Amino acid sequence: MRLIHIMACAVVSILLLGLVGWPGETMTPMGDSSYPWRPAGRGTPSIDVVGRAPFAAEVYGDVAVSSRRGLGTAGLVGERITDGSTAWRYENGWADDSLGPVRVDDRRVAAIWRDGRVSLIDVPDGRIVWQADLPPGPYHEANRAYDEEWGAAWEISVARDGSVPLVAVLHDGRLDVLDGRTGATRWSYPSGSSAACPTGDSGLGVRGAGETVLVFRECAGAESNVALSAADGRRLWGFDGGELWHARALGADRLASVDDGGALVVRRVHDGKVLWRVPSAGLKDNPYGEAMGVSDELVTVRSETEVAAYRVADGEVAWRRTLGDAWDGTVLTDGVDTYVAEDATTLVKLDARTGRIVDRHRFEDDIAPRWMRDGLAGIGVGTGDDVVIG
Repeated sequence: MRLIHIMACAVVSILLLGLVGWPGETMTPMGDSSYPWRPAGRGTPSIDVVGRAPFAAEVYGDVAVSSRRGLGTAGLVGERITDGSTAWRYENGWADDSLGPVRVDDRRVAAIWRDGRVSLIDVPDGRIVWQADLPPGPYHEANRAYDEEWGAAWEISVARDGSVPLVAVLHDGRLDVLDGRTGATRWSYPSGSSAACPTGDSGLGVRGAGETVLVFRECAGAESNVALSAADGRRLWGFDGGELWHARALGADRLASVDDGGALVVRRVHDGKVLWRVPSAGLKDNPYGEAMGVSDELVTVRSETEVAAYRVADGEVAWRRTLGDAWDGTVLTDGVDTYVAEDATTLVKLDARTGRIVDRHRFEDDIAPRWMRDGLAGIGVGTGDDVVIG
């Protein structure tokens, strides 16, 4: 009888493994990708449609990375924009919930799981660069129990220490910041015995903004919002309210944000001092970071009636361009070209330095500018895939 039980268990195990696969993470490359991708039309004055990418994908060259779930597995898939073929698959058998993909830099994406595993993937090469395990936070057990009803709050962001990317992972009541080159933990916040609120009632949020990590914390009903050095976690300055939630790094020791009244505000990174403020920027209905296009020299914003570019150095207007009303106020810019919605279905391309209109393109459905990288931009059209333009 015991032999029968052993044989039955073995058969069931084999069937289960055949159905859901072996546990653990696997990477399966499926051919070379072109990086950087330079399609016909890239860099020309006209707006040329050069391909499509899945909605909410992260794009690296001609590879679009998006989450994918299967029977007994979860992970990421890299698909070529040029023809829709698969460049690689990253799968995790018997997986916990995934939080990725999170863009770390122009080549790499982080896959993060709510059991604390982190894997960094080189997208063009289709390989795992490093893997790390986050230790449990102070509310780990409580949050795991809570997960049975609703996913506990995790937040992921990216900051920088000079040229080194940092992955900031907020989990179970603690923030861990990982070195993007190695996966080693640089620092944690809060640390030690200060990690938990005395009452166990805590809210925590995080936003990476260049060489600063902004932490939004509520402990026992009291707010304690701080800006921390991305390099080592030391406290730089404190602030009230959540208007910095969508702050954007400008470089040159500056952060741009939109305050509760819709004013454009630029402050110094190292001490939080406000350097200049434009109350009339017209951003009351567009308080999010996506409403700002940032480059080395300009902050460009879209209001209901116009697009305006402000000099990072002093807040003076570099140029203005009157446009019609558009429900999406997102600005995409790389300092050379700027894309905004002119109306519900029309995309306009501007010279980023002068505001001169270079080209227009009308789509068949409502548009939403989403991303811009390496001279290419992704435009959401209706409810389908993003259209990639050059």
